[in-house]
Amino acid sequence: MNNHTDLITNAVYLRHHDVECWNFRAHHAQHLQRCLPNQRVLICENEKAFVAALPEADCVMVWTFKQEWFELAPRLRVLSTPSAGRDYFLVEPPPQVRLMYGAFHGCIIAETVVGMILAMTRGLLASATTLADQPWPRQELCSIIRPLRGSHVVILGLGNVGEWIGRMLKPFGVRISGLRRSLHRKPPAWFTPDDRLFLEDDLDAVLQTADHVVLALPGNEDTNGILNSRRINLLASHVTICNVGRGNAIEEMPLYAALSAGRIAGAFLDVFSTEPLPENSILRRCPNLWRLPHASAISEQYLDLYVEDFAQQWKEWAGMP
Repeated sequence: MNNHTDLITNAVYLRHHDVECWNFRAHHAQHLQRCLPNQRVLICENEKAFVAALPEADCVMVWTFKQEWFELAPRLRVLSTPSAGRDYFLVEPPPQVRLMYGAFHGCIIAETVVGMILAMTRGLLASATTLADQPWPRQELCSIIRPLRGSHVVILGLGNVGEWIGRMLKPFGVRISGLRRSLHRKPPAWFTPDDRLFLEDDLDAVLQTADHVVLALPGNEDTNGILNSRRINLLASHVTICNVGRGNAIEEMPLYAALSAGRIAGAFLDVFSTEPLPENSILRRCPNLWRLPHASAISEQYLDLYVEDFAQQWKEWAGMP
């Protein structure tokens, strides 16, 4: 692969039994070959076909990969997944194999978060669910509906996804505070003087001024229970919470208690500590909590965006113009 014109064999095993738009089809292969003309794409319909293709694969695109498969792939140099989470591959690759993760989800997930916040803040979800049996619940909605404009949105995890969330919320006239692990990188271009970056040392103080809290954090030891019982109790009663990162970041029992007691206004969760959410989970019967089944990134453009993102990462890795 020293020459940019060398033919690259890319074995693709992206099959998903629940979500059709996460299945790699012929038109995705054509799109990939338009982006990277030197790639020969092998679409594998099942695990057996994928394993058979590994000996000649220079690159693979997969949802999952087994440790023992590295021994079957002596030519392998790149292992890529559409998933953004660094916790996705539970393997130790050989030194010559580079792991590539998706960095394209932000524009999709941000639309979901805007919908979540608006639906809670403007009373749409309450009208359709908890107040659905009320004949004309104007009085009840008066205590729920609040303007999004002028509110303070705290984004825990102002990385790629978090920046997209803030970017899509800014036209509503909100103030953004974004949590980062360090302050070395410049603020996003859409930041205004009212917006700020902060570190976890300041999280308690920032939460006390929040109107909406959005979690877009990776799943790791540093993020375990970052929104714990003590911090949930710091939130004002009108606050809403959205989680589109990983389920480990919120302590679910304290969240349930706060929602049940009316100490916070609502929560919309896309991710959970255990997935799929167990049938006996307390979150299935929690008032003012709405759920998505880890679906905030579902879009018919999902794999097209992944292909374009992969092509850009490949070119940077291979030193291509």
